[in-house]
Amino acid sequence: MNHYPNMRAALQAAELRQKFTDWLRTDADRLVSAAQLLGGAPWEDRAMSVIDAVVCGVEPEELEADLVDLLRLLNLEYTDELDTPEAEFFLAVHPDDPRADDARLCAEGLERGLKAIRAHSATLVKEVA
Repeated sequence: MNHYPNMRAALQAAELRQKFTDWLRTDADRLVSAAQLLGGAPWEDRAMSVIDAVVCGVEPEELEADLVDLLRLLNLEYTDELDTPEAEFFLAVHPDDPRADDARLCAEGLERGLKAIRAHSATLVKEVA
């Protein structure tokens, strides 16, 4: 065990990463719907391509840039300028729309998932060193 002092952390990170990947597969329709709600067809297509890649076995680390962009969309970071398509979509959402709550839950899931894949990557680097 002296060779793997962070084995427990590595296993925990791997488990969280796997849960995130499973979440992407099981809640794919929710994520795609949230992306469409707040960004329209281009974001819907982007979310769908991420989900398709995960289903085909692409590692989530390889999709990190797209996942970060989707998180930024769901966190309304693209609505700073009122003349953006994302701002127009956001302004059209009624606060009581259940899809708005789904978008919030997806944002939380993406945030947790990105932390998990980063933690997993960090444990791999530490184990190799």
